[in-house]
Amino acid sequence: MAARAQPIKSTDFFGPAMKIILAGNQPNEKQLDKLLGLAECKEKGISSYWRKNISHLESSELANALGSLAKMAGYLGENVGRIEWAGMSQNCNNNIVLDPGMVLGKYPIPPRKFDYLAGLVIHEALHKTEWTDLVWKGLETAISRMKIMERIAFHKLVYTGEDIYVDQISNQTVFGEYTAISRDVAFKESRQILKTTATVDKLMYLWWKRTFGKPIELLDDLGQKAMLLLDKLSQVLSMVALLKTGPSRRCKERTRIYLDVWEQLREIVAGYRLVDKTLLWYPDSHKKTDNPKISEKNKKIKSLRSDVAQDIETRLAVNSSDITPIIRSVVGENDEELIPTSRWDFNIISHPVIDPKLVSRLKAVFQQYGERKIVINRGLTAGRVDKRKLYRAPVSGQCFFEKQKIPSLDWNICLLVDASGSMSGPRWRMVENTVGILHKAFKGFQNRLQAFAYFEVEGVCMISSLIKGKTLLSVPPAGQTASGQAIIAAAHYMPKDVRRRFLIHITDGESNLGSDVHYGIEYCKAEKIHLATIGVAYKDKKAMKKQYGRMIQFLDHFGQLPLVTEKILKWAMIYDARQSKELCLNIKKIKIKEQ
Repeated sequence: MAARAQPIKSTDFFGPAMKIILAGNQPNEKQLDKLLGLAECKEKGISSYWRKNISHLESSELANALGSLAKMAGYLGENVGRIEWAGMSQNCNNNIVLDPGMVLGKYPIPPRKFDYLAGLVIHEALHKTEWTDLVWKGLETAISRMKIMERIAFHKLVYTGEDIYVDQISNQTVFGEYTAISRDVAFKESRQILKTTATVDKLMYLWWKRTFGKPIELLDDLGQKAMLLLDKLSQVLSMVALLKTGPSRRCKERTRIYLDVWEQLREIVAGYRLVDKTLLWYPDSHKKTDNPKISEKNKKIKSLRSDVAQDIETRLAVNSSDITPIIRSVVGENDEELIPTSRWDFNIISHPVIDPKLVSRLKAVFQQYGERKIVINRGLTAGRVDKRKLYRAPVSGQCFFEKQKIPSLDWNICLLVDASGSMSGPRWRMVENTVGILHKAFKGFQNRLQAFAYFEVEGVCMISSLIKGKTLLSVPPAGQTASGQAIIAAAHYMPKDVRRRFLIHITDGESNLGSDVHYGIEYCKAEKIHLATIGVAYKDKKAMKKQYGRMIQFLDHFGQLPLVTEKILKWAMIYDARQSKELCLNIKKIKIKEQ
């Protein structure tokens, strides 16, 4: 059975008993500033030397901070989970959840305060990479045989020992500089609350403090005997931390060590009283809400506002494989049909058959309907007279110039392809050929071509890129059709520049999974993206017309796909050129009226 899942375990630094006595999970903002010495400390924080992605906007800075913390934790291992602020939608027991109340109000986050957050995250991440829960599971049988008071004291021993163990590991690298800052804050907190003598709580605190080289007060005879045993335990834990074996082997070693030390420490600790009698670990059969102290403590955690939390999730999703928050920001929180959406990077190499005639025709379309830019060639021997070069007339005769209108090829086109199970076989090969033809026609210009395929796997809409540099990629078609969410994802990842943007959607059927298609259509209109859908070889045309309206064109078979793609591009370019001319005329009319 796994250890009791705590909603914000990372903030219970070195024992939740101390935090319960403090009546809170974390010091509040003013108290934390005082403990960190932000007012009198003139030194830069460690993170100020490398953390340059900062912002004065709240949601942007909180998102940047999570990204930086996730990058740090990523160097420790793969199973550290997500790092989030309390109040974000994916808060769960496997994530490292931080209290945003510590940093709200001042942006960018002060470097010293960010160092403190980094220490908390590193400490908790090491608990996950070193499998602390497996240690508790190994001790479960022995704990069940203990009396209740012995069980509480043994919990404190193991909990503090595991905290010391993971910090000894962090001290082997530069991460120890961050955990040291978090420890200093915990030292100052605990010094104010553990003033009583002869308690198990204070003994564990003094052991933890002594292990990291901090001076402690004089102890009585029983305390000195206990401290000798605990000092040996610290030394053995540091040796275990240096073992090159796997984490499961180190967990077994720690389990054995705690039981051996407890056999010698049990009689000594029996003479000490307990300040806090809360068990620090429960098997799965016990719910965390059974403990009223824990439930009351968790209510004091400050959560982000829903709009700020949603904005942070959207910003983080841009560089993440899970892009569901981006879709949710468009369709809304209450859309029950929304399914998880993820980017898929496991592609295979595509080998399309490219028609050179069609490539040439597409190039001609781009050059014919592209915007023109004027280029002036000077120093010619014929043409119009150039006043600036008249001095060359009696010498070389190169006193002429010529104006040329050259097409400015700056199209921004995205091809979105339905890769559901019905597209497999010859249909998908024709799609690969179309992507290859467009890629070849765009080559050598300033145009930007993107191509995405979408399919469904176990209820998740997967979005995969079909172009990576000069390489064409492919995916195996599978699953259902989630067109609405795929259109939103493809439109979101199109470059946000002034170039004309076209999204060509190819599908062989109506959307039957995920959010409604009209969300994607409205999102493209809001982003000023020309959306055109090509429905190929589908009998129920009324259903598709109902979904896409005027934005859809139908083909009888896939052999027509390359030619129709050319016609749609030509229509979109002509339509866009007319809109640009109408806009210019309207601006001129407005200026004339103003005059």
